[in-house]
Amino acid sequence: MGIVETLAPEFVSAVKSASSVLIGTHLNPDGDALGSALAVSHYLDGLGIPNEVLCHHMPPRNLRFLPGVSRIRQTPKEEKYDLGIVVDLDSPDRLGNTESFFANCEKTIFIDHHVPHDAPGDIRIVDTTAPATAVILARLFNFLGAEVTSDIATCLITGIVTDTGSFRFRNTTPESLSLAAWLLEQGGNINLVSEQVFQSKPISSARLLGYTLERMQLDCNDQLCWSVLTNEDFETNHAVDEDTEGFVNELLFIETVQIAAIFREPKRGKIRCSVRSRGDYDVAAVARIFGGGGHRNAAGCTFEGPVEEAVEKLVDELRRCLESS
Repeated sequence: MGIVETLAPEFVSAVKSASSVLIGTHLNPDGDALGSALAVSHYLDGLGIPNEVLCHHMPPRNLRFLPGVSRIRQTPKEEKYDLGIVVDLDSPDRLGNTESFFANCEKTIFIDHHVPHDAPGDIRIVDTTAPATAVILARLFNFLGAEVTSDIATCLITGIVTDTGSFRFRNTTPESLSLAAWLLEQGGNINLVSEQVFQSKPISSARLLGYTLERMQLDCNDQLCWSVLTNEDFETNHAVDEDTEGFVNELLFIETVQIAAIFREPKRGKIRCSVRSRGDYDVAAVARIFGGGGHRNAAGCTFEGPVEEAVEKLVDELRRCLESS
């Protein structure tokens, strides 16, 4: 049996013995983070168990269609909860301002697919081979014979679709496809997900993408590509960081490029970097050098200081990654 099947009885026992549950996920949430968190919330609703969903940041524009998204809060209503369930997160500090609320829970369950920085949680349902946390949850609910409503299905499909790039990324597995088909049978709306996530962009996003492509730099025989968006770019176009979703993939789509990175400065002096790669180039190992993390082919990290310094440090390590692989 796999990790899900092995720990399913412990999961059910912890959930059914709880009188209140706090659900959380990571900073700057993506489709897998929010989709998974809301799916758990809807599942607990079906069991009649009071629950709340916390996230340090508000949901980004392209995920506000998710069923139940309005229930996401930054602070809890209650002082203490019996059980905390944390999804799509490899280290408690990535809970941001909500970390202390989960530290007060009597028991915690972590459900994740990242290579862990540490091992938090009393029950850890972690499968680093899964392409998304939503895949793990879909597998769990399927194994338990849980009632999967159309809302749960749509939330989980969002997590699978976003983390596999609409089933285009290397992490796409036969299981992710079969579970997505099963979720469609339960009423999941993949057309809504695709339209809202990939086919609906504000004007500010289009303008920033133009800057990204115009300024891209190529190195290492055109195998390494990066671009920079400054704080001035964001302010001039009244843009926010979520407007840059997917930009790094545009750089990786260039046929010669093996590693791509984008440097964004939505707040002055704080540089967020997203890195993507093809094949066996492990950009997560590079991101970890700077306190970040992720997956082999998709990772990120954050710098404080001038953009130029961030570019110099990260690009140097990405060159080494290319040369050593």
